[in-house]
Amino acid sequence: MLKTKLSAVAVLATTLFTAQTALAEKADPKFVDDSSYAFGVLMGKNIEGMIESQKNLFPYNQDRILAGVQDTLKKSGKLTDDDLKKQLENLDKYLREQENKIQAEKNKATTESGNKYRADYEKKSGVKKTASGLLYKIENAGEGESPKATDTVKVHYKGTLTDGTVFDSSYERKEPIEFQLNQLIPGWIEAIPMLKKGGKMEIVLPPQLGYGDRQAGKIPANSTLIFEIELLDFKAAK
Repeated sequence: MLKTKLSAVAVLATTLFTAQTALAEKADPKFVDDSSYAFGVLMGKNIEGMIESQKNLFPYNQDRILAGVQDTLKKSGKLTDDDLKKQLENLDKYLREQENKIQAEKNKATTESGNKYRADYEKKSGVKKTASGLLYKIENAGEGESPKATDTVKVHYKGTLTDGTVFDSSYERKEPIEFQLNQLIPGWIEAIPMLKKGGKMEIVLPPQLGYGDRQAGKIPANSTLIFEIELLDFKAAK
């Protein structure tokens, strides 16, 4: 992460300085001054962006950053290439460790929130629980046959996190969607065959029946997921 940003700045600097050197003798002095200042601003914005993106991980000393830039331009830098490499590797390691700590805290909070939500939901009237930990409440069973795991289902649905954040909704898009059932998350594969055409249910999935310990778009790792699902139709696999 850090190396990528620094490399991009270095490439930009090399390109612009090379162009400036080639044209310096022919350029108007004021144009040179204005362009040089603008280039400095551009470099500053890149450094500012890096500092801002890592402000929760590391308290950069801006005076020392400026000193490093000035010493380098004056060719009076105090670090050898090996020293520079070693220091940046140490910084990169530190940043990764801090990111891991922050992520672990988020994972813990998400897990605790999910555990509490499921415990409270399980106590509600009409809620049932399967051996896998799936919690469900069928509002309308529907009529006819139920889909099999290999069937393609047509559904309307809304997915929310325990704090009420909607992370996906076919209702908002005003268009149902079709999936082959056995290609979906485990909770859906287990729950949808409980419905018949026209059926509707609410399900609450522990992380292992959703996306587990990995983040998926707007869904944090270790999330408990709540879905409203309406089975509009299904068709058997050929």
